[in-house]
Amino acid sequence: MKMPPIETRVGLIVDGDNRFFGRSAYHDWCERMTSACDGVLVALGVPDPSPRSREALRLAMLGTMSADARVWPLKLTRLLASHGDALAGFFGGQLVSAGKVMGPGAALHAARALAFVGEAVGDDPTDDRVAAAVAAWQARCGGRIGGFGVPFRAEDERRVHILRLAEGTAVADGRFWRLHERVVAAAHPLRPNIALTIAAMFLDIGIEPERAGVALAVMMSHVFLAHALEAATHDGPRLHSLPAEAVEYRGAPPRHSRPAT
Repeated sequence: MKMPPIETRVGLIVDGDNRFFGRSAYHDWCERMTSACDGVLVALGVPDPSPRSREALRLAMLGTMSADARVWPLKLTRLLASHGDALAGFFGGQLVSAGKVMGPGAALHAARALAFVGEAVGDDPTDDRVAAAVAAWQARCGGRIGGFGVPFRAEDERRVHILRLAEGTAVADGRFWRLHERVVAAAHPLRPNIALTIAAMFLDIGIEPERAGVALAVMMSHVFLAHALEAATHDGPRLHSLPAEAVEYRGAPPRHSRPAT
């Protein structure tokens, strides 16, 4: 059975060159690309990376530097990589973060919520209209709104610092950036987390809401990479079983049989 042709706008290998989204890699992109993040932006649907979009990705990467090994996707990363394969740890750990609650899933739902509110209020985002749109979204989603919830602490320190770093820059002038702050006020006493702020930055640079989750996954990959590399080198067998002193056995006593004669 003959497979149908692949229709794509992404890329093509041609004689003596490669094309990426219609442009030559070695006669066009080599001049346009000034940052390693530019290829990521283009892949995410931002065709012409700018200083503002690069800064948004930089802040997103900084906002995900909560690289604590006790966070369970990172713990899994280390466990997988401890067998000596950093690639298995790097990719395997990220697969478990594809759910709806944390990390990329939270950014996806936050972006959907902000896009809904933005469409509802249009060019007249009064406090009353924003509050009504937030309430309407929560009614549709069982009372939930993505990008809210801060466990074990009073506020999300990542968001606090990203707000500080963005203050006075073009990032803070974005429509969704300003709107997300009004959504925070309307959703009080719910506490916002970094996913909401990152979602606002993504929407402002032209990333579609449905791509916000995978965008965040790409921008937090450095955290998984660092743990995978370290664990593959240093963790080894000590993660593969509990030490005897950590186990308390409460079953039947062991039986002793005579050695065979």
